[in-house]
Amino acid sequence: MTDEDTARARAREHDDANTAAASAALAKRNAALSAAIEAALRAYDAVPIVRASDPRADARAALAKATGDA
Repeated sequence: MTDEDTARARAREHDDANTAAASAALAKRNAALSAAIEAALRAYDAVPIVRASDPRADARAALAKATGDA
């Protein structure tokens, strides 16, 4: 193996190590982002849904209740 071949092999090993480190960092970042998104969705789902008041429906319900039709 020549010096040039040795240098190429070391450069390739260095690149492989950098690629592995970058992949690990991205995996960690993606896991953190996924956890944050899941937490946000759970918080969103925990908020009760409040319907807007419909005056006609409220009036019909009050009338039904008052007349015993409820």
